[in-house]
Amino acid sequence: MRGRLIRARETRNALERLFATGDFALYHVRARRGEKYSMEAAEYERIVFSTDGALIVNNELLRVRDMIYTPRDVGLDIQAEGDANIYVAEARGFARSNQFVKRFNDAPKIESGQDCYARTIVVMISEDDPVDRFLAGYTESIGASWTSYPPHRHDGKPEAYIFYGMNPGFGVQLLMDEEGEEAHVVRDGDVVLIERGYHPNVGTSLNGIKFAWIIAAPHGARDLSVEIHPLFRSVPVKMSHLKIKETS
Repeated sequence: MRGRLIRARETRNALERLFATGDFALYHVRARRGEKYSMEAAEYERIVFSTDGALIVNNELLRVRDMIYTPRDVGLDIQAEGDANIYVAEARGFARSNQFVKRFNDAPKIESGQDCYARTIVVMISEDDPVDRFLAGYTESIGASWTSYPPHRHDGKPEAYIFYGMNPGFGVQLLMDEEGEEAHVVRDGDVVLIERGYHPNVGTSLNGIKFAWIIAAPHGARDLSVEIHPLFRSVPVKMSHLKIKETS
């Protein structure tokens, strides 16, 4: 399976698991102001964020698109400061490290691509952070541009795209490999799980395409290395957060 689409949900009152692949899972709740949620300490490291509201997580104030990382053996106490879509990603952790917060406004921003594939990439959890499995950030296209372009793959490192900020527009997400290809229309709140294959996408001229991305790499293989689709290897990449593998 190349991946799958999980449509936006209005789940209330409890964190709902949207998917689980191996030990990588994503939870969501549509919270109202003042509502509280918790997750017990376990063997999982976690990332918590909201695409549209402020939160207090483990006594840390998170504004829109800020992220908090918690290592294994640390629980979560979450409170919505207003209406908010709350997401929690988890994967099995190994080290007992420290909790930390990354601010969207302070994170490195990369102006990547050009012309019809220009976008801004915001790296929130990088290879340099003291994390076992996760890499995470945001991508926001510039106009009706392609992103995740030129098409690339990182099989063995599942990734989730969480779409936001496109209403009333939408995007189209492709999933492609040697066995076939599929296309999904995506709107705010939709999630695409990418398990393998190439995964470019494109937005409309209304609000472009915007999404959070979270990669759960195998322990000991946490990097942003990718393979470019053979037909697109001559496409100029310019600035990028990715490490492109050389091919013969």
